[in-house]
Amino acid sequence: MKFAAQIKLYRKLRYRKGFGVHSPFIYNLITKVIEEKTPYYVFDEIEQFRKGLSLRKETQHKNYGALLFRIVHFFKCRNVLQIRACTGVLSLYLSMASRKDCTCYALEENSGLLEAVKVFAEQQRLKNLRFMEGDYAENLEKLKAFIPSFDLIFVNQSGNPEKTLESIELSKHFIGEKSILIIDGISKNKAMKALWEKIKNHSETRVAIDLFALGIVFFDKKLHKQHYKNYFDYGKKQNLYEKRRRRLHLFGWRKKSFKSESAY
Repeated sequence: MKFAAQIKLYRKLRYRKGFGVHSPFIYNLITKVIEEKTPYYVFDEIEQFRKGLSLRKETQHKNYGALLFRIVHFFKCRNVLQIRACTGVLSLYLSMASRKDCTCYALEENSGLLEAVKVFAEQQRLKNLRFMEGDYAENLEKLKAFIPSFDLIFVNQSGNPEKTLESIELSKHFIGEKSILIIDGISKNKAMKALWEKIKNHSETRVAIDLFALGIVFFDKKLHKQHYKNYFDYGKKQNLYEKRRRRLHLFGWRKKSFKSESAY
């Protein structure tokens, strides 16, 4: 067994299902959000869009879009900020979690990446997804005029430590006590691991959750300061809805009922 596989197996056995977690808040987050398996029909639509991008270099993590969706849905986020939308796949997960009650601002410096997702968003009538192209600092300055803080901030810099730190610094104005900060690529390299250590030990950080490739930070002062690790299977979790649908399709009489149950 390769070393990477051994690490994955160890994390799976050691950090899963909330074992050893005494905080009700974190236990519910782990069992009802991080390890939740409930499918949503919009996942099919987003993944079909992703397949249309197969000729492009898709650098985003394709297996935790469902997790971002569930976090927005669970915490009833009303406004979401994504720094670096890339091709917009994860922007769709963030915005489609709550079309009526949540507005998602997805920032991207490279305008050429967003043409396909803009067409898809228009087809889906995603009026709550707002793409902002161009310099991050300039666009964040514009948002300051009417948004004091974001419920969720997703820094999607794919493990680039310099850009990740810059993005966090630029978004500090929008981090409130009730904000959730999600950082991509926290274990990608030594510099990102060091940055994650600083973030989780920061005086304003109350709870930090290490999902290996993804870090989640809470700032609510009502929470006891604590750091957690939890196993999350990036390769299987999101695809469970596809497997369930294939099994249920063997029974034609259950197709319709399943679709209605999976709607949000």
